[in-house]
Amino acid sequence: MKKLLAILMALTIVLSFAACAGKTEPAATPTDETTAEPTAEPVATPENPVIRLATTTSVNDSGLLPYLLPAFEAKTGYTVEVASAGTGVAIGYAKSGDADLLLVHSKKQEEAFIEEGYASTERLSFMYNYFVIVGPADDPAGIKDLATAADCFQAIADAKAGFASRGDNSGTHNKETGIWEAAGIDPTAEEWYASVGSGMGDTLTKANEMGVYALTDKATFLSMKDSLSNLTILKEEADDMKNTYSLLGVNPDAAAFADTDVAINTEGANALIEWLLSDEAAELIAQYGVEQYGEQLFFLLDK
Repeated sequence: MKKLLAILMALTIVLSFAACAGKTEPAATPTDETTAEPTAEPVATPENPVIRLATTTSVNDSGLLPYLLPAFEAKTGYTVEVASAGTGVAIGYAKSGDADLLLVHSKKQEEAFIEEGYASTERLSFMYNYFVIVGPADDPAGIKDLATAADCFQAIADAKAGFASRGDNSGTHNKETGIWEAAGIDPTAEEWYASVGSGMGDTLTKANEMGVYALTDKATFLSMKDSLSNLTILKEEADDMKNTYSLLGVNPDAAAFADTDVAINTEGANALIEWLLSDEAAELIAQYGVEQYGEQLFFLLDK
């Protein structure tokens, strides 16, 4: 009997092993990790990874540069340090060796910069927007239907309606000065004319507080309009209000830098210039403002 039980137990064990051997493990269920796209290879950091860009306040205050530069940095591994000021101050940074590249909008000042030997490139004009004249919605000087910016300035002066000027030797201030000259008016000593001596955003804030007219680039105004309840656009896209932006590399061999420790990142500056002039950047520039403001804010010049 014991022998029979032992034989039965042995058969049971053999059959159990056979059953297990016939089984297969179920296929693994795909997880998010197994189906995810492979991550992009990290971009190599350039030997000199920091590019110092000196620029006018309008391309920064409008939000254009904060919108563009992350795409360039992700693609190239560079980091762009932006010094934003009026064109005159921005050019001053370049002349002191504190910038590798300029993005500004004052043709006269740019040409002087080149003539003085500070530029490593020609004047690379690549985009534009429009200056606009903003003011109180009731338009006390009656400028809304006038033909040119000079006509508008003449009407503001005649009405002594009040005008806030940047007064900072920026591209916008130089444009304003040129319009006053075209109108044959010197407003600087007039009580109704206020020279703010500051950037575009601060000038618009003060114009809003005072309820007076001001000249601004359209992009900066639209980016701030929610806080400018006393101002509205009254004149735009007149023939004398086009606003062109240019790139200028800084010359590392400029005479002013001789026997100094100035170091210009020419390779980085050229990389940023090349990218800003590329089709990729052009597409981004063309899209900027459309979703948020319902219109394109910057336009590419014909190549």
